[in-house]
Amino acid sequence: MNRAPFRDAKKILVIGVNWVGDMVLSLPAMKALRRLFPGVHIGFLVKAYLGDLLREVSDVDEVIPYQTRTGFNRWADELRMVRALRRGGFDVALILPRSLRSALVAYLAAIPVRVGYVDEGRGFLLTHGIPRTGSLLRLHRTQYYLHLIECMGGVTKGDAPVIEVAPDMRRWAHGYLRSCGMGDNRPVVGFNPGATYGSAKCWDPNRFSALGSRLCRDQGAGILIFGSQGERELAAMIARGIDGMAVNLAGSTTLPQLAALMASCDVVVTNDTGPMHISAAVKTPVVAIFGSTDPVTTGPRGNGHIIVRKEVSCSPCFKRVCPTDHRCMDLISTDDVQEALNRIIGGD
Repeated sequence: MNRAPFRDAKKILVIGVNWVGDMVLSLPAMKALRRLFPGVHIGFLVKAYLGDLLREVSDVDEVIPYQTRTGFNRWADELRMVRALRRGGFDVALILPRSLRSALVAYLAAIPVRVGYVDEGRGFLLTHGIPRTGSLLRLHRTQYYLHLIECMGGVTKGDAPVIEVAPDMRRWAHGYLRSCGMGDNRPVVGFNPGATYGSAKCWDPNRFSALGSRLCRDQGAGILIFGSQGERELAAMIARGIDGMAVNLAGSTTLPQLAALMASCDVVVTNDTGPMHISAAVKTPVVAIFGSTDPVTTGPRGNGHIIVRKEVSCSPCFKRVCPTDHRCMDLISTDDVQEALNRIIGGD
């Protein structure tokens, strides 16, 4: 593929993905892009709620947050965004999502070089269309995004995603934990019991409660329960079932605060969901519970993580809701998860 259009690039726009986990898993591609173009301005177009977290990523020069309303107002917002991108003078667009809309944005913004996967009939909008093959979809998601920039100059295998927590956020998290009675002399364990994609990815909340009670009783642990606003009642139910110190943080943190608190944990127990990747990216080990999805493609990256999974014939099915008996998750006992935890933080 012709690499000449990239040699003189002065400004590259990355059109980011919309989900927390995918955004984190695209960070190695951003690092590889920076290595390929050390002096080039890199802007990252991303939904507003992801913007604050990306500002902690040193490989990005400019975060361009956007927000669109519903109905007819959405088109006015999209047009305003396209006009702003036109004024930005970008030479190259690296389009991470596979949607028609994301390629159309780059096209209408008159960005002359447009790189992305050929999908959803959008190939005619791309100058450098990359085939989205079956073998590519079997790779880990980090490799999936790295593959996109090979046409721009070649990349190495790629690093694990890294999010640097700012010193002021670390101080805030430390102060918050102390205000909750979680000092330096007790383990802090994070629970992430939800999953935006659907209930098929979720371990039994009663087992989260049972595990939390054991950790509080046997190891004097404090439990932080993370989640979105929509998962607040789920987190509250788990907190009520824990005999010990448990704090429900669902819906109460920004993404930078979530990253800082996860960085303060000794370990995070989590379903396969976006915050799992945040924890791994701030270098806190995770015990990741997998059922309907595949750790080969979306498992946590980096060292020290443990995946708990049962081999059943119907897994991975990638369904949002289990159509049968949810055996992939129901077969995972509290003992299974505690054994994995003990390998990280110790215990009898």
